[in-house]
Amino acid sequence: MENIGVRAKELNETIVTLRRELHAHPELEHDLPFTESVVVRELAKLGLDELKPGLGQGHGVIATLRGKKPGKVLALRADMDALPIREETGLSFASTNGNMHACGHDAHIAMLLVAAKLLADAREELAGTVRFIFQPSEETVDGALSMIASGALENPAVDEIVGLHTGNLWEGLTPGQIGWKAGPMMASTSTLTIVFEGKGGHGATPHLTVDPIVIAAETISQLQTLVAREVSPFEPAVVTIGKISGGSAHNVIAGTCELRGMIRAFNQETDAFLKRRIRATAEGVAASMRGRATVMFSGDLAAVVNDKACALKMRDIAANALGEEWVKELALPSSGAEDFAYYLAKAPGAFFYHCSTFESSEGGAECNYPHHNSKFDVNESVLWTGAAAMAAYALHWQDRN
Repeated sequence: MENIGVRAKELNETIVTLRRELHAHPELEHDLPFTESVVVRELAKLGLDELKPGLGQGHGVIATLRGKKPGKVLALRADMDALPIREETGLSFASTNGNMHACGHDAHIAMLLVAAKLLADAREELAGTVRFIFQPSEETVDGALSMIASGALENPAVDEIVGLHTGNLWEGLTPGQIGWKAGPMMASTSTLTIVFEGKGGHGATPHLTVDPIVIAAETISQLQTLVAREVSPFEPAVVTIGKISGGSAHNVIAGTCELRGMIRAFNQETDAFLKRRIRATAEGVAASMRGRATVMFSGDLAAVVNDKACALKMRDIAANALGEEWVKELALPSSGAEDFAYYLAKAPGAFFYHCSTFESSEGGAECNYPHHNSKFDVNESVLWTGAAAMAAYALHWQDRN
């Protein structure tokens, strides 16, 4: 396909139509029957070599396209799930079921469906095989694992994998630009739970109790020093306590108190260090105040670390397909997390960013709400650049090995 960027732009209305249909019917986690039906309906039109719905825990989809020329296997991935947020955008196609595509996954699906069409149309020029992965449950970070377990990276074995995220997660880009970065792209994350045990009693006789809420408060203060004073200022990390639960009445000293939070880092060493120090800090503070702390970590997700060669290929291929002005290196990674990391543990690849903010003439900052916000929206006029970048990569990634 001589100019895939031009062809993708011609299909932008198709992307928009699909995105709006999906946006109006958001579904959560692994329970995606409507979303799956749209994906299967559209892929069935393309004459692909393989189409398998019902994967993962029920509604994941993979499809396979074999080119007319010999070559390796590339996977392209889109996530499909929405969030339990009541939409407040006022859009004519807004969701009314209490859920919302507030993270751009509706656009991810639509862009990959059109990328699949572009590649099916270019089958004669395509070398090797392309595997399209439509994944549930990214927001709960177990969808990628479920698709891997279903064989999404096998038969044939995937040699490289590429994915994207649209929206406004990264700064410094203009609408439609492709943001690329070698190395760390998104953070690792772990959920932190600390349960403090004390000795409950009457609020009038605190000397007869061990107050776990006071222990929790002191621990929170000390945890804030870990990143500031114990992690190198050149090594990004985040420790957040987002929830504290304890007590049942204003005049009762509780017997227990629970903290819930998150740890984010960009390499395994920093993550392991923080976990050791959080445990030691909580247990030490509790012991010094006559209480006890139990520290638990769960939902561990590795950092998204782009293969350097893949990232550089994405830069060059996207620039060739779209023009140099449409491609820019990201200055910093994001401290958000993505279960795309599970795929990268199995095959080299690159996760790239697609900017879909609004220009000032289109409402600007008034329309650019953050991800997971009830008013989040994407600039539909530039979705074609994401589809073009994925399709162009599939056509040319082996030329640059």
